[in-house]
Amino acid sequence: MSRAPYDWSKLSTDLLRSILESLHPKDFHRARTVCSSWYSVSTTCIRPLYPWRILFRKSSTLLFDPQQDKTIETEHPGTDFSKHCLMASSSNWLLIIDPRLDLYLLNVFTRERINLPSMESLLLRNTTSSNISACLWMNERTRDYVVAWSYKEHYLFSYKKGDDSWCEHKGTRCKSLAYKNNKLYVYTSDDYVKILDLSGDSPNEIVEGNPYRNHRFHFVLQPGEHVWKKKVAITNSGEVLIVLSLRGLHEQRLLCIFKMNVESGNWERVDSLGGEMLMFGYGVTIRSPIKEIDGQGIKSDSICFIDYDLWPAAGYFRPNRQIYCGIFDLASSTITWPKISDASVLKSFWFVPGYA
Repeated sequence: MSRAPYDWSKLSTDLLRSILESLHPKDFHRARTVCSSWYSVSTTCIRPLYPWRILFRKSSTLLFDPQQDKTIETEHPGTDFSKHCLMASSSNWLLIIDPRLDLYLLNVFTRERINLPSMESLLLRNTTSSNISACLWMNERTRDYVVAWSYKEHYLFSYKKGDDSWCEHKGTRCKSLAYKNNKLYVYTSDDYVKILDLSGDSPNEIVEGNPYRNHRFHFVLQPGEHVWKKKVAITNSGEVLIVLSLRGLHEQRLLCIFKMNVESGNWERVDSLGGEMLMFGYGVTIRSPIKEIDGQGIKSDSICFIDYDLWPAAGYFRPNRQIYCGIFDLASSTITWPKISDASVLKSFWFVPGYA
């Protein structure tokens, strides 16, 4: 006598939660996408968010979990990561650009790939990935996503799942961008913060609800400081940050953060993220682990970056060099460089599994 198939989506919440919490991170992130019920329960699991490192070999990736001190290797047959560049990440997905300058999304645990519309007709000749900045947002449960990118600060495009093609935001000159809660935050070439509402069928600029609109980002450099890069980021509470990469006195390479004083409209330099840590260039902050992880400096008031984010050091422009991850401590202005002992690793980046 055959038994009727069991509906695993109807497991009791307590039992399912205990199963999910016992899984290895890779299996946990795959299991939470099985159905809406499992995903809903997974959001109640006690699994702290913290940055991992993804290490690229030529045709495989190594995912390093600093809390468990474990590495997961995933093969990617037919892909040459030496010619692909990571532009952004969200949840378990990476936004990658290939040698033809086309963008695609890649799930780091399942290897699932989502190709995005071709950018060929949108770009000019002699374009390189270094001319492009981008951001990504992904809803792991619904698979809704938003991608936005800018080219040489002159052009800005966005694409939402279901769109027919890229949407061009004409007249918006973009230096850096970030996304949160259906809003695209654009740090413009003339140092203002523009906010675009992408929740509808067509984007609309938020004017009345943008407290930063009429307050140009301005700051006074300390003696000996010179700016290398400027990036926008959004905190968990929705505050806008401007993050600078600087060269200080004695060739010291620094990262510093500015926040606008809402009452005065002035941008002020701050030395704390209020219990959060920042992913430089990805436009987001995350709540920090309660304690430092594995002595690697992963804690509150720190900034995770890659060495390209800092003022150029010796060998910066050498072709095909290894790209390293680093952690900047805001309180002490010191840098920690997690080790890469594997010579086959071409480059490394930060990402935060499960965070969107």
